[in-house]
Amino acid sequence: MALLVHQTKGLTRCLVDEDISEEDLHIHISEIAPGTRAHPPHSHEGIEAFYVLEGEGTLEVGEERYLLHANEAAILDAGKVHGLANTGVSPMKYMVIIARR
Repeated sequence: MALLVHQTKGLTRCLVDEDISEEDLHIHISEIAPGTRAHPPHSHEGIEAFYVLEGEGTLEVGEERYLLHANEAAILDAGKVHGLANTGVSPMKYMVIIARR
């Protein structure tokens, strides 16, 4: 077994077991300014988790809204329309983890 370097947004280095497909589990770190979002609400296959490292934002899942602060997380069925917006006054830094089913 060997761990291979995989380029991942926001991480200096990410090591992935050569026997695991990079599509099975994906992680990255994003940072967005107040009043912005990385992309519009969307849906896709898998399970997605958001972990807020700094700042705060609003997670949208369908018609529901959930305020997330630093050191809080949410896990959802990514097949549901979802999005994350920085509704705070400072930059929001967060980790995204997507597992394929």
